Amino acid sequence: MSDAHATGLPNTSETTFLSRHHFLLRRLHSLSGIVPVGVFVIMHLFTNFQMVVGDFQHEVDFIHATPALLFVEIALWGSIAFHAALGLVYTFSGQPNTRKYPHADNWRYFFQRATGFAALIFIFLHVATLRWRWEFGGWFTPFYVRGADGQPLAHATTALAMQHAWWVVAIYLVGVLSVIYHWSNGLWSSAITWGLTISVAAQRRWGYVCAALGVALTIFSLGAVVGALNYEVSDAENTAIQQTNLYYQQGGTGHATPDAVGTHADRMIEATPTEAAAAH
Repeated sequence: MSDAHATGLPNTSETTFLSRHHFLLRRLHSLSGIVPVGVFVIMHLFTNFQMVVGDFQHEVDFIHATPALLFVEIALWGSIAFHAALGLVYTFSGQPNTRKYPHADNWRYFFQRATGFAALIFIFLHVATLRWRWEFGGWFTPFYVRGADGQPLAHATTALAMQHAWWVVAIYLVGVLSVIYHWSNGLWSSAITWGLTISVAAQRRWGYVCAALGVALTIFSLGAVVGALNYEVSDAENTAIQQTNLYYQQGGTGHATPDAVGTHADRMIEATPTEAAAAH
């Protein structure tokens, strides 16, 4: 087997950027998947788990009150972009051989790449529908921390997103389980990359730890689904969501205060279509 195939690098000139910096890029790729992406995954899934065991709204409010949240998000998205871009390069340049050598390690390699693709698509859909509030053919499930009158809506909007259709639940489960496997298995292989688990025994012991983390994150995710599906959205929450939807449809920004949003939304609801258009 050539060095290119063994390392997952393109079979091109040895003077390419990837070949010259292979050692550094592999470790940066591994590190970016552990922190901050891995830490965020744990915190995010544990926060979602509060829908069934704790106060989900309180946790969401705490996150949104984090100092320098914008810089945290920039670091997170930068890490995700770097990890995904380099992961795609390694995926398309490698040559899986599960048919010829159907060993456990080869299947682990295959599923790591497959779940990486699934996770990337899921993250896009997850953020686009909830955070960016995009609509896909009637699939419109925006997420709001608080409503037009300041009413807490994190739990209600998350529940409505999950209750939208059975296939939304299916997409979520496939996506989040792909994220969990990709991170847990990546955590196991990163210990080899960093030279922390040299022996087979050490790799086996670390494998148990990573599997336990994967099981815990799976429990968090399934609990969040149960909590969202069993949550009954009140009439008051539905009204607040409709008011907030209207506000954003009229060009409102995410930086308006709850009182300003409520006043504007109430005015838009009471106004005629012509008055509403003129008011903006």
